[in-house]
Amino acid sequence: MKNIFTILLITFFNFNYAQDGIVYYEFTDAFGVGGANGEVYNAYTMFTKDKSFYVVAKDSLENAISISKAKAHYQNSSGSYNKTSSGLILSPQGNQVVCNYATKTLYFNLQDGNQVYVKEVLPKFNWKITNQKKKIGPFNCILGTSTFRGRKYYAWYTPEIAVFSGPWKLNGLPGMILEAYDEDKYVSWNFKKYQYPISVRQNYTIRQGKKDKNVNFLTIDEFKVYCKNKIESGYERMILIAKNYPGMTPIKGPMSSHYFESFE
Repeated sequence: MKNIFTILLITFFNFNYAQDGIVYYEFTDAFGVGGANGEVYNAYTMFTKDKSFYVVAKDSLENAISISKAKAHYQNSSGSYNKTSSGLILSPQGNQVVCNYATKTLYFNLQDGNQVYVKEVLPKFNWKITNQKKKIGPFNCILGTSTFRGRKYYAWYTPEIAVFSGPWKLNGLPGMILEAYDEDKYVSWNFKKYQYPISVRQNYTIRQGKKDKNVNFLTIDEFKVYCKNKIESGYERMILIAKNYPGMTPIKGPMSSHYFESFE
């Protein structure tokens, strides 16, 4: 009887793993402000046994008012956006992250004036699992912490959803991440709802913009150079502008104040 029960349990577990699920989040972008006091986006992570697909800042995830505000963003001659203006920064395909745990690869894109596409080896997080627990929605969760590319992250995961996924690039905990934030809450994700299984089989690939033909995926090292150059060129523009405004002092700021990741 014990052997039969074990076989049934394994069969059930494998069947669950073969299905697609989705977790919806509220994402807060508080760059330059902190304390989770920033623009709020809708986001989700779709997952299966060995893959995940995260998307945020996508037109179709937001309401008409948010989209209207997003279009009010000022776009300068270099193609970059002024993030101090009100409203969300959106695109038809959104900012995406695709993790493939079987091949240990990660693809992502982000809207940074123009769309930037990058491929890298799936990052490893050295999580420390704490004794702290709490309930998020219907799930029992445990807190894990890790430092990754310039930020310390706190992630609440649930072993009740037995996958290694989470929002953005956060991965590797023994359960789905339902809530996460960095130490200063410049970025944070809060659980909204969960759907399992999804009736339609999903596509775990980066969606490219209609204008993005012959896309070149940068390596992570090339992306580091891109970020540094973008920050430097922005700083140089501010120096030129400051010449016309006495008393204005341009501040470059660390890479972590411009991008999720700091390669400094």
